Amino acid sequence: MAPADDELRLITALFADITGSTGLGERLAPDEVKAVIGECVTRMSRAVEEFGGIVQAYQGDGICAYFGVPLAHEDDPERAVRAGLRIVDLVGAYAREAEAAWGVTGLNVRVGVNSGRAAVGTVGAADPQTVALGDATNVAARLESHAEPGTVLVGDATARRLRGRFVVEPRGELAVKGRQESVTAWRVAGVHAPSDQDTTRATPTVGRERELAVLGGALDALAAGRGQIVMLVGDAGIGTTRLLAEARRAGRGRITWLEGHAHGYGGQAPFGPLVDVLRAWLEVGPAEPPLALRTRLRTRLTGPALELLPELARLLSVPPVPGSEPDPLAELPAAAVGERLRAAYVSWLDWLAGSGPVAVALEDVHWADPSSAELAAEVMALADRAPVGLFMTLRPEPGTSGWSLRTQALADFAHRLTSIEVGPLSRDAAEELAAALAPAGGLDPATRRTLAEVSEGNPLFLEELMARLRETGGLAHHQAWTLTVPRNVLPPGLEGLLVARIDHLAPEVRRVAEAAAVVGRVFPRPVLNAVLPDTPGPVLDAALASLIRSGIVVERGRYPELSYEFRHGLLHEAALSTLTDARRAEFHRAAADAYESVYADGLDAHLEELAHHLARAHDLGRALVYLERGAERAAGLGAADEASRLWLRALRTANRLDDTEAAERIRARMGAGDEAG
Repeated sequence: MAPADDELRLITALFADITGSTGLGERLAPDEVKAVIGECVTRMSRAVEEFGGIVQAYQGDGICAYFGVPLAHEDDPERAVRAGLRIVDLVGAYAREAEAAWGVTGLNVRVGVNSGRAAVGTVGAADPQTVALGDATNVAARLESHAEPGTVLVGDATARRLRGRFVVEPRGELAVKGRQESVTAWRVAGVHAPSDQDTTRATPTVGRERELAVLGGALDALAAGRGQIVMLVGDAGIGTTRLLAEARRAGRGRITWLEGHAHGYGGQAPFGPLVDVLRAWLEVGPAEPPLALRTRLRTRLTGPALELLPELARLLSVPPVPGSEPDPLAELPAAAVGERLRAAYVSWLDWLAGSGPVAVALEDVHWADPSSAELAAEVMALADRAPVGLFMTLRPEPGTSGWSLRTQALADFAHRLTSIEVGPLSRDAAEELAAALAPAGGLDPATRRTLAEVSEGNPLFLEELMARLRETGGLAHHQAWTLTVPRNVLPPGLEGLLVARIDHLAPEVRRVAEAAAVVGRVFPRPVLNAVLPDTPGPVLDAALASLIRSGIVVERGRYPELSYEFRHGLLHEAALSTLTDARRAEFHRAAADAYESVYADGLDAHLEELAHHLARAHDLGRALVYLERGAERAAGLGAADEASRLWLRALRTANRLDDTEAAERIRARMGAGDEAG
C-alpha cells in the first residue's frame, strides 16, 4: 500500500539553470566561482519562495522548484511564471554586478515551466525529500534545456492557464529527449500591464439582468457626481470580474476608470493594487524604468498636485534624483511615512476627480495586504465627499481584509454602499451560456442540460468544463455536439482552484473532507463517524463545523439522521482528486464496513451503496453479493428497469471475476425477468 502521505496533485514545475558558468573556473578561484554561482542560486531560490513555491533540489548551478506542493493555489502556473521572469531579471542584474567586480561575461539563466498531474511523496532514507514524479516535471526540465538564455519557456498546459495576463509567443513543437511525442512550447515575453488587458470576453453575459441593473444605477449616480462604494461579492468563478468589466464598458466616456488587482502571493509590494491604479492612470507597464516613471509623473501632475510628487514617486518605488531637492520622507519614522503616502494618494484622487468622476476598481480584495486595505478605507471616506467610486470584487471569506472593508462600509458608509451578492446562474441561464460557448453546430439539448447540471450555475466552471471537453475530444460532432465522456471531469483550471480550498484546511479537517468525499457527495454522519473510528466525536464535530464555515459542505438535514452534502459537485471531486488509488480503496473498504455495521438492521435500503464501495475497494466478490441482492429486491418491488440495470452490473462483475457459475445464474435470472416483463 502507498504511504499515507503519497498524493496525486496538479503541480507546476520550474527548472532554472545558469548559463555561461562553465568557463568561470578558468578565470576565477574556486571560492570565487562558488560565490558567484551561490549568489545566483540564492537569488533564484528567493524568487521562487516569494511567489509561494518551494525549491525541491539544488542541481549544481540550477534549481528544481514546485508550485502546488505541499499546498495548491488557484494560480500556481501564474506564480511559477512570475517567479521565472523574476529569476531572469535578478540573474541579469547580478550578471552586470559580476562583470563589474570580476570581469565575468556571458552569465545568464534559462527557465522552463510546465504544469500537469504528478505523484507526490517522499523518497530517500537518511534525509527523505518530497518529490513530484511524472511527465509534467520531465517536460519542464526539457523545456529549460531548450530555452534561450534570458528567457522563460512554458509548456502548452501552462500557457493555457495564463489567461491573458502574460504576453506569450509560440515556439512550435519541440522534440525532447526521452519522449516520443513532441512538446508544444511558448516563450513568455512579459506581463500585460493592467491597462493592456482586455477584461471582456466574446461570450455574452447571461442571467445577470438584476446585477447589471443595480450596477447601472451606481454608475449613473457616480456620473452625476455622487460618490459610490460598490462591492461585488461572490465565490470564485461566479462572475464578479465579468460584471466589473461590464461596468467599465457601461461607464466609458462618462467616467475615468482605473483598475488594480490584489494577488494571493507575496510578490506584490505594500499598497500593490492601489499602485496598479496609479500606474493605470500614468499608462505605464510594470517594467517601466524609474526615470521614465518620474518623468511621466511630473508631466501628468499639474498645479497643486505637483506637490504630491515625492509621495507618489515613493509609492511607485522611484528613488529620489541624486543632487535634487532633499527627500521630505527620508527622516520620517515608518508610521509617519505610511500616513503621508496614504494622504497623498487620497489627495491625488481628489484632485483627479476635480476634472470628472473617477472609478477605482479593485479586484480580489479578499487578498489585499493590510496597507492596501487601510488605504482603500480612506478612499471609501473620500467617496463620501467627492465624485469617486470604489468598485471592489471579493469573496465571502470572513477574516480577510476584504471582509473587514465590507464590515466598515456597512457600518460607516451604508448611504454610499451598493453590495451585490452574486449567486449561481439559474438552470435556464446556465444552459443558455453552454449554448453560447458551443462549437459551430450547437449542443444537443441533453448535453446542455448536463453541463448546466455539473457546473451548478458557476460560469467559470461551465467554461472550463467546455474547454476541457473540446481539448480532450469529449464532445463528438454528429448533427449537434454531444457529450461523450463521464461527467465527473475536473479540468486543470478548476482543479487548482478547488483543491486550493481543500489544501488550506487544517490537516485534521482535510482528512475528514477526504473521507467524507469517498463516502459520497451526500454523507451521513453515522457512516463518517464509523469510517474515522480514531477521530473523537468532538473533533469530528469541530471539523464538520469548519467545513461548513469554509463553504465546502452544507448541513443537509437532521431527520431521519444527520447528514451533510458537499456544496458543489466539483468540490466533491476536488476533495477526491489528491487521493492515491491505495488510499481511496482503503477509505472505500472502511465505508463498506461502516454501512454494514451502522445499518445492520436495514441493509436493504443501502445495497447499491455497499456494492459501489466494495467494487472501489477491489472486493468484487462481496460487491457481487450485494448487486444480486439489490437486483432481486428491485424485481420484487416491480422496478423492472432498476432490476435490469443492477443485473447487468452484476453480470459484468461476475465476468471480471471469471465466475462462470455466477454469470450463468445471473443470465438465467435476467432471462426470467424479461419473460415476466
